[in-house]
Amino acid sequence: MTKHDAQLQEGGKVLAFLDRHRLSHTPDHYSFAHEYLNGDDQDLRAKVNGVIDGGIRLTAAQVEKFRPSNTLRLLAPQIDHITLRVLDVVSDALEITGDLNRELILASAALLDAPGDGTGPLIAAVLERAENAEVRFAQAARQARDIRAELTALQTIGQHDPLTGLINRGALDERLVADASNPQTCVALVDVDGLRRINEAHSIEVGDRLLKIVARDLIDLCPGHTVARCEGGTFAILATDIDLRAAGRMLTKACEAFSARDMRVRDSNKPLGPVTLSAGIVAVRGRAADAVLSAANDQLQRAKQGGGDQVAIEGIVIGVGGGGARPA
Repeated sequence: MTKHDAQLQEGGKVLAFLDRHRLSHTPDHYSFAHEYLNGDDQDLRAKVNGVIDGGIRLTAAQVEKFRPSNTLRLLAPQIDHITLRVLDVVSDALEITGDLNRELILASAALLDAPGDGTGPLIAAVLERAENAEVRFAQAARQARDIRAELTALQTIGQHDPLTGLINRGALDERLVADASNPQTCVALVDVDGLRRINEAHSIEVGDRLLKIVARDLIDLCPGHTVARCEGGTFAILATDIDLRAAGRMLTKACEAFSARDMRVRDSNKPLGPVTLSAGIVAVRGRAADAVLSAANDQLQRAKQGGGDQVAIEGIVIGVGGGGARPA
């Protein structure tokens, strides 16, 4: 079970606890239930168990007695603040709706009791209340949009490599799962030959700048396909709607174009020397993400044999430098 799945399971237990005891889904009740179910306060757990033993439901008053509402949020710092903000927005919306409904019921009763010319001020008052409610609903909607933007930003941060800006291995796995059923989906692992040598001869900073160049070139040379960074100097290409041999030709051209670059060290303007790429390509064929990447890595290691600068695809190894194809 992943951390994300565990968090979803914990949240589900909290909501089920609140529903079982008919407690409203307020931030304070959520915090209380989360602490009772997942916290380490044994005294609180014993008190609650003593009350609910035999299937008796907790009341809101008992919740406040066990943990005063003004301290609840401090007692559960592990609860995500965004979750609490969502609950706040929901609570505000329910309060607005309840207040407006009560005003409308009272206004309707008054109209029935005293119809006639004296109803003008009452109707005006109700309209004012409705306008105020509309404003508050708009504020709640803006809050909800802000929360959604925060969640999207957090998801984006967690799925991208900070150095190159490409998606990372976790995001690649998700896309592999989504595309696994496509019969024309291929995965290539591309590695910078001799990256350690470059780092040692120049610096890690030079190596990092080289990785950024590789990332940009792969995006340009494999248009329409997904480029990801796995780790170190290894990148992945998720190629869709393309067969294995066409993917092999695309990667071979990409590696040839990159190795033809004349690169220099920015600080000294000295030639960086020949920099080549190796690649291993496989078809997905409905396999799990780990199995596909493992198979692609096997092909990559075949391409690395003899010094690299090769592309390995299925049973063929292609020499990028013009050596042609030969049996593996």
